Amino acid sequence: MNPSRIAFTSSLICIGAWTVKAIAIGVAGGLGRSPLESPLFLLGLVAFVATVVLLALALSAGRAAGVRVLVVVGAVAAGVAFSVASNALVTAVRPANPSWVWGEVNLWVGAAVLLALVLATARNRGAAHA
Repeated sequence: MNPSRIAFTSSLICIGAWTVKAIAIGVAGGLGRSPLESPLFLLGLVAFVATVVLLALALSAGRAAGVRVLVVVGAVAAGVAFSVASNALVTAVRPANPSWVWGEVNLWVGAAVLLALVLATARNRGAAHA
């Protein structure tokens, strides 16, 4: 099992699910109007959490089991904190009468940042093993 490669795949699933969710919302005419909205959000959320856990496992490879558990718990806590902070930031800057898109921005940013972290980790680990 290679956590880095699986993390890359799960990050793409996250981005894909949340992108298709946004398309479904747009086609349906707004939030709460598409039957695909909730399942695609849940799929993206599961993929997001899986990516965070797998990335933590990849970064803590070769460490003691207790250390790896702490790294995973810390990574999940950091993912939650990032999500809360990005949602608060988007809420602070959105216009008075926002469209549904403003409710999705924090998901897109989170997914993009996570993919960037996965790619940077893979590149750095590849350079370290070269």
